[in-house]
This record gives sequence, C-alpha cells and structure tokens, in this order.
Amino acid sequence: MQKDNLTIDQAVKLKEYNDVPVIYCKNCLSLKILTVDGMDYCDNCGSTDMVEAHIGEWEKMYADKYAKPHINKE
Repeated sequence: MQKDNLTIDQAVKLKEYNDVPVIYCKNCLSLKILTVDGMDYCDNCGSTDMVEAHIGEWEKMYADKYAKPHINKE
C-alpha cells in the first residue's frame, strides 16, 4: 500500500502503529527476538542483550551498521 493513497484513518493507524517501539538485539540489530522459558534471546546471533527504540531510530541504526536499509519501502 502506498502512502499517497492512504485514507486519513489509515494514515492515523499507520502512524500509531509506527509509534509502537520495537525491541531489537543490541549486538546485531535483529528484530527476531524469541522467548524461551522467560528468557529473551536473538534468534540471529544468540545474544540476550535487548534494547527498545522507535522504528525510525532502529532503521537509521541498521542502515548505518549494514550500509543498506532493512525495510524496503517500494
């Protein structure tokens, strides 16, 4: 769905959705966090060090670290 074609209600819901913080691995920036026996860990690298941020902040950190965006917006 392109942003240009969103209704006002859809745009508001998208903004609200994007304002929910993401939890990611501090080591590799993966969003694939799993919980086993109450312990969170990164399914990508196995780290247990998690952080929380706004999706926009996370996207910038990911692009800076890997020199490419994680989310393709096309």
